[in-house]
Amino acid sequence: MILAFLATSAAACGRDIDAAPSASDVRSTASPAPERWLAAVELAPLADDLDAPTERLIGPLGEALVVSPVDCFEGLPADVDDGYVIGAVGDSKDEVEGLILDAGEQVLFSASVTILCTD
Repeated sequence: MILAFLATSAAACGRDIDAAPSASDVRSTASPAPERWLAAVELAPLADDLDAPTERLIGPLGEALVVSPVDCFEGLPADVDDGYVIGAVGDSKDEVEGLILDAGEQVLFSASVTILCTD
């Protein structure tokens, strides 16, 4: 189930789950989504590296859970440049950080982002 979820997330950005992310193959041709807040829990070079946190967070975060290439977000901190991110997406910083903390995790960073990839 987790691999199917990750495959769906990677497919949403138009590429293979183990391929290195690049901006040219993850951006949708449609207009970007409005700004949202992302509270990240973990970063990893490969989506497969996020299987364990996905298992822990899929229940508590529900539809707010995101596992996606970092290239799917505009507005991440400057030192986040490659790989995958797992966290929560929502309408406010307080909302997404609260979800992460309620799930028993620590917030790695929060950012106001524009989502560039579509489901």
